[in-house]
Amino acid sequence: MSANEPTFEEAMKQLETIVQAIEQGKIGLEESIKQYEAGMALIRRCRTVLAEAELKIQHLQASGADGVAVKEGLPSGAA
Repeated sequence: MSANEPTFEEAMKQLETIVQAIEQGKIGLEESIKQYEAGMALIRRCRTVLAEAELKIQHLQASGADGVAVKEGLPSGAA
C-alpha cells in the first residue's frame, strides 16, 4: 500500500459518505458525477485489498501447522 492509498476501512468510510451525500441530494449533478468517479476508485481499492487478503489466507491455509507449505498429493513426511 502506498502512502496515499486509503486503508480498507478508510475507503469504506469514504464510500459511505459519498453514497449518503448523493442519496440525500446534498450535492449537485456535477459534484455527484465527480463523487461517483471517486467512489468507483475506492471500490477498486477495496477489491484489491480483499483480493490480496484472500491470497494471503489461501497461502496460510496451504501451510502446515509448522508454517511449512504442504505439498498436496504427497504422503506426510515426503514434503
